[in-house]
Parts: sequence; structure tokens; C-alpha cells
Amino acid sequence: MRRIVHYFPGAMGNSGVTYALWMWARAQAASGAEVHVLHAPQGEPTSDVPFVSKARHPGLTTQCVPHRGSHRMTLRPVGLDRYLGRRDLLVLHTGWVPSNLLAAAAARRTGVPYVVMPHGVYERQWTTYLRGPRRIRDFFERQFLERAAAVHVFFDSEIADVTALAPEAGFLTVPTGFDLPDDHWAGGGGYIAWMGRIDPVHKGLDTLVRAIARLSPTERPTMRIRGYDYKGGIARLERLIADHCLEPWVRLEPAVAGTEKKTFMRQADGYVHPSRWECHSIALLENLALGVPCVVSKTIHIAHALERSSAAVLAEPCAPDLAEALALLPSESGRIAGRGRALIGNAFNWGTLMPQFHAAVARMGLA
Repeated sequence: MRRIVHYFPGAMGNSGVTYALWMWARAQAASGAEVHVLHAPQGEPTSDVPFVSKARHPGLTTQCVPHRGSHRMTLRPVGLDRYLGRRDLLVLHTGWVPSNLLAAAAARRTGVPYVVMPHGVYERQWTTYLRGPRRIRDFFERQFLERAAAVHVFFDSEIADVTALAPEAGFLTVPTGFDLPDDHWAGGGGYIAWMGRIDPVHKGLDTLVRAIARLSPTERPTMRIRGYDYKGGIARLERLIADHCLEPWVRLEPAVAGTEKKTFMRQADGYVHPSRWECHSIALLENLALGVPCVVSKTIHIAHALERSSAAVLAEPCAPDLAEALALLPSESGRIAGRGRALIGNAFNWGTLMPQFHAAVARMGLA
């Protein structure tokens, strides 16, 4: 079995990509693989990152790689070749960054195959965030993807957007898993929860506010939005809440972590995930695994699995549909809560997913 080497400059930070990376690293190490994580010098992992200690998983190690540059568009690994061996499989996270292009070049020089795990950055809607020059960036990114041993997507529904950019890319499909916690949803907190990166457009929080405004005051739930700012998203959302006079019902609160986060999820009367697009939300997995009844946008990739299992109230990410779903949630909570937890336990557990991953790697001749 090859050593699996994850490279992500921000692996010691706090983001959805970081969470997913460490969850994969932990699961791969637990399945018997030797796993190594390479990162830029960014200090120790934050307390809420599911970091796996070497004592618990001897097969998991980490190493700081020298970098030049100061942020994601200028960070460049120095001498990455020295950290790779010919029996390695390199996993590169996200896309559209120079660090990945340089890491892929290092892999080619050392004869190491690489896999790209994009975490949704090639979705058509996400690429509207990119700055130019697009033609040049598209050219280099296509080369990067098509020279990879595979692009590791979480759902087959992601493939179309990747092939629109890189028609010759190959794929493996295995979603990020989640271990069922011992705790269960309790409810009774008197609020609907949301947590994550406060980007009103991507995450659909602007639509959520408008949906709540459509409900009569007696129907409106108390909405607690907890997260961290993204490019002024908190200020924009505060203005929208004030414009609709929703301050008594919609509360913006700081990001939550650790035990406080688990309590926040367990005591919520429900969780809403109104994203216009989404690759594979860790926050949604966490809530479903606890059994929290969820309202989920129909346009995100996991929605197909939720619909097949009747495991959530699904809605188009528009104000009328979300308003209807929020009004329906109290009567549906008892029915869907157990189904969401069962779906995670059956289809998204690592015991099922890791054999799929190893089989896919073997089919590519990379075992």
C-alpha cells in the first residue's frame, strides 16, 4: 500500500477544507494506511479541528514545509520534492492556487502520482468568485487536472462542472464520511440553528432572511446564525436583517466550537442549510449525525441522498420555498430526525467508505 501524502498549506488552520482533510487523514490511518500531512508554517491546529494525534494513530504524521509568500495566492512550497518518495500517493486539496501547480510539478519530477480533491471549487457558481486572467488560469488548471491520476469528487453530480474545464480528467467518487456520535439530538432550545462561514450569497443566508420575513410574526422561528465573517458578509447580513425589521427573530452570534458547538446543535429545534450550491458540508453532516431535523437546499450535492431516504425537508434555495419548509419543519421533525442519523450511519460511515476508496485506488493501479 502506498503512503498517502496530503499537501495543503492551510492544514493547520480552521476551515471546511481543513476539517475534511483531517477527517480523511484520520480515516485512512485507521484503515491501515501510512498517512503524512504536509503544510505551511501556520502554527498548531485550532482546538476545534479534528486533529489526530500520533499516539492514537501511529501511521499519521505531519511535517511543516518551507513556503514563500504570505497568502493563498502567493504561497509557494520550497523544495517539496524532498518530502516525497516514489511509493507515495500525493493528495492535493482545493484548486486555482499556485501552490497546487508547484506541488503537482514536484510530483511529476519525482515520479509520484497525484490526486486532486477539489472540495467544490470547480463548481460553476464558485468560479464566479475567481479573478482574471481567466483564460490563462483555465489553461493551467486544465493541465493540472488532466495530468492527475484522478480528481476525487464526493458525488458524481460534481463531475460535469469539472469536465467542462478539463474534459480529459479521470475521477474517483467517495464522499467524506462521519462517525456517529454517542450524543443524540434533544431539541427544546426554541431556535433554529445555522453555523459556518458567513457568506450571504453562497450560503443562502440572504434568502433565509427573506424567507423568515415572508412568515407571519407568529410563525417566525427564532434563528441563531453562528459563524465567522467572510469578506464583509456579517455587515451585509446585519443590514438585510435590519431592512426587514427581523432583529427580534434573527440573531447573529460569534462562531462556536468544541463542547459549546455540540450543545448548540443538540438543543436546536432544527438546522437549516440554505446554500445555493455546496460540495459537501461538514456542518450539515454533524447535524444529521446527531439526528437534528434539517431543512436542506435541493441544489446541493447531498440533497439527492437525503431525498432518497426522506431524511430532511428539502426546498429550493428561494424565499417562498424556504419559508414553506421552515413552517413545515416542526411537524416533520419527529419523522426525519432518525432518518438523517440513519443515513449517515449507513451510507456515510467510514467503515463503508474506506473500502470504496482503497478499491478505487487499486483500480487505478495506485495501491
